[in-house]
Amino acid sequence: MRAINGDKEKDKEGAKYKDTVDLPQTGFNLRANSVVREPEIQKMWEETKIMDRVSEKNDGGTFVLHDGPPYANGDLHIGHALNKILKDFINRFQRYGVWADWNNPYLTLKPEYEAAQIEVFGQMVLKGHIYRGKKPVHWSPSSRTALAEAELEYPEGHTSISIYAAFKIVDVGESFPENLKMFLPRLGVAIWTTTPWTIPANAGVAVNDKLVYAVVQVHEPPETGLVEDRSGKGGKNNIKFGSGLHNPDIQYLVVALDLVEALQSKWHVKLEVKGTLLGSELEHSRYTHPLFQRECPVVVGGNYITTESGTGLVHTAPGHGQEDYVTGQKYNLPMFSPVDDEGNFTVEAGDFQGMSVLGDGNMAVVEALQKASHLLLQEAYVHKYPYDWRTKKPTIFRATEQWFASVEGFKEAALNAIADVDWFPPQGENRITAMVSGRSDWCISRQRTWGVPIPVFYNVNTGEPLMTQETISHVQEIIRQKGSDAWWYLEVQDLLPEEFRKEADQYIRGNDTMDVWFDSGSSWAAVLKTRKDLKWPADVYLEGSDQHRGWFQSSLLTSVAVQGSAPYKKVLTHGFVLDERGLKMSKSNGNGIDPEVVIEGGKNQKEAPGYGADVLRLWVASVDYTGDVMIGDRILKQMSDIYRKLRGTLRFLLSNLHNFNPELDTIQYENLPMIDKYALFQLANVMDEITESYRCYHFYKFYQLIQKFAVVDLSNFYFDTAKDRLYVGGTKNFTRRSCQTVLAAHLLCLVRAIAPVLPHMAEDAWQHLPFSHLLKDGSKCDYVFESGWPLIEDQWRSLSADNVEYWKALMQIRTEVNKVLETARGAKLIGASLDAKVLLSTANEALLSRLIQHTKEDPDKLCRIFITSQVEIIRSIEEAKSLDINYTGIYNLEGQGDLWVGVSKADGSKCERCWNYSPKVGFFPNHPSLCERCHSVICEGAEIKYQTATVV
Repeated sequence: MRAINGDKEKDKEGAKYKDTVDLPQTGFNLRANSVVREPEIQKMWEETKIMDRVSEKNDGGTFVLHDGPPYANGDLHIGHALNKILKDFINRFQRYGVWADWNNPYLTLKPEYEAAQIEVFGQMVLKGHIYRGKKPVHWSPSSRTALAEAELEYPEGHTSISIYAAFKIVDVGESFPENLKMFLPRLGVAIWTTTPWTIPANAGVAVNDKLVYAVVQVHEPPETGLVEDRSGKGGKNNIKFGSGLHNPDIQYLVVALDLVEALQSKWHVKLEVKGTLLGSELEHSRYTHPLFQRECPVVVGGNYITTESGTGLVHTAPGHGQEDYVTGQKYNLPMFSPVDDEGNFTVEAGDFQGMSVLGDGNMAVVEALQKASHLLLQEAYVHKYPYDWRTKKPTIFRATEQWFASVEGFKEAALNAIADVDWFPPQGENRITAMVSGRSDWCISRQRTWGVPIPVFYNVNTGEPLMTQETISHVQEIIRQKGSDAWWYLEVQDLLPEEFRKEADQYIRGNDTMDVWFDSGSSWAAVLKTRKDLKWPADVYLEGSDQHRGWFQSSLLTSVAVQGSAPYKKVLTHGFVLDERGLKMSKSNGNGIDPEVVIEGGKNQKEAPGYGADVLRLWVASVDYTGDVMIGDRILKQMSDIYRKLRGTLRFLLSNLHNFNPELDTIQYENLPMIDKYALFQLANVMDEITESYRCYHFYKFYQLIQKFAVVDLSNFYFDTAKDRLYVGGTKNFTRRSCQTVLAAHLLCLVRAIAPVLPHMAEDAWQHLPFSHLLKDGSKCDYVFESGWPLIEDQWRSLSADNVEYWKALMQIRTEVNKVLETARGAKLIGASLDAKVLLSTANEALLSRLIQHTKEDPDKLCRIFITSQVEIIRSIEEAKSLDINYTGIYNLEGQGDLWVGVSKADGSKCERCWNYSPKVGFFPNHPSLCERCHSVICEGAEIKYQTATVV
């Protein structure tokens, strides 16, 4: 009966002391409820015009991240999220809160934009960079317009009809070897092509002058017809041997010597080498066109002629290929292009007229070659082929009259400009340098019914173009006032300036419009140069890595041509988004991820929960965006877990500052205990690294730093050791106030450090600050984005090198102590670590001396750092080993020598209030269940608090 009454008295005593403990209090919930809370925060930002307020107070100069004009079709996808979130990271860090001026976007269809584009074009005309000519360009029969390289796609799996064909030589050049002329009456050149429809436009056969060629005799030709070829890696390929393999008029063929064996296997024949010659010795030989009555020359081409495939001789049609065109210009070859806008053969193609070159016309050419005994072999060939990015249909190369920008005229300046730009990742510079180096002309005209017109007039009699500074300026002003549609609905006399109106009946307006990449490539002039709050060049351009051939390049070329330098100081590129298996996302694969579903959740919230925008943003920060990145349900779940733990860190900070007033309660740095100085030293280092990661746009480093420091390191060490003095150290006690000083520093740094990446979480935390944060002018900072980037005090970094090394050793000791504690716990000697007493010894005298000092003052006592009730330092390891301690270990500390660790039961009894063991428990008559520290807190002025709304 007495025992029961004693327990009741003990419970009453414990309940009394419960009210003296400073437990955490905050309204900042561990559960974010992002789907509801984030829109509320966004509404608050909008209503308070926080972006405008931050902009007005900005005194750091203008930072411009120029967003590229979008040409996306359909709904936004996860790739768009990656792109826009990365840009938002940079903006929120650089201008700290300037998201974007969504109410005042720039639109390429606005009259002022179109007028600026016309001005860029006009400047290039006046500088001599624009000309009209007939050259082969990418042509889309489905769109009936020329296309730029950046308007093409190269899907996998396109199948072409490839053929080997023989053209009969009728004459040889002066350098042709005498000993091989005997084969001339029945000698031919063998070519290979994947575009048989271009054979009617053939004007030559090109060779590499440095390659060795062989004259081979064809033996044992197979019967004509379809057979199965099982030799290829792709399995069965239907091939058709042509009648040309047993054409009595062409019994000898010229092929590259290195390809004789491969061709022998491919054609299923024996090829007997009769002699060899250099490609240069074939030059100026002549052959008869296989389908038309004309002779064509053998010419020397460029390095594009190799022995990697084909025959080593290239069928050359200058009207249907860029390399063919260049070679044709060198030899003044005729430029046949018997194809119309719809991709059908014209009358120049003879019997093929009206047939589609990508359809029946292609096969008709093959059949004609077979009938004429010039076809050697026909087979299907699977490869990448250019498709129109809009219609998703194949394109062709076709020579047409177009307007071009001559890149050659300013290529050297463009390459110099590239070298002056900071490219990230660095390989981006190599990529765009190679692209610009290999570019001679840019076809800027399009045959569309929409777009910005090329402001040119043509003489109705001669076809000569009229385009002067006066005509361009006049059209520019009309478009500035009325928009580009005015070009189509106004009369020609109204489009012409005053001095030309009398001759208006002699001119017609041009129907060509500008390439969309010229549209977007002029944005530096239409936006950066015209808006007073912006500047040229931009600080940053950031887009996908495919824009080296798109917007980055078109912007560079127009800017260099007009201004002489690049429109950007730094260019960042990101990769593409893949699923968790590393596969490309597509509708056919069914592996696409809708960012809206990630944020809001799907129809089935259990299967597709709404994570909120911040979790998606955290994923963007976690990946190395310079390459392709992966996302999926598992990855999003991981991000959600990290997000929740980070929120828990902020909650710990907020909840333990509920009765802290920075103006009254802050402890000066020089008076802080060593553990708190060390915590600030770590915070300063981490903040320096985070700042640098933002400045270098290494957001994945920010993620790694914030995860390790805020989620792992703080929780595992400082927070763990801080709980004792925070909860039971006494509300106004020095040790508690010093800890709160450090917690406040961490809170104000971390919440602002995460704001560019996790703006909603940061703002949510800021709205729950338990104290007011004041700006430089003394006013209260109501929103996190008004607070500015945290400035680290120099004294936080002032910890001496000796102290840094000591704390590094102490962290190692703590790790080893925990190992022995865990062993003792497993053996049931102790439960909680406060049940233990730790004994330490080391042969390192300097370290031993420091450890002894560390046992004297709270909160630097080793027992507080190890979270045990006592720590005893033994003078020597030999003495330590002689003690009757069951749970021990010897460890080698890096750079410090051996450490001996022992664990025993703590001395004394357990304090009812703080749960530490002490021999003084039972010593105080008025509070027999308290230790000396808790007795002091209770009896020497600490208030007993009766809590309301305590959150644990």
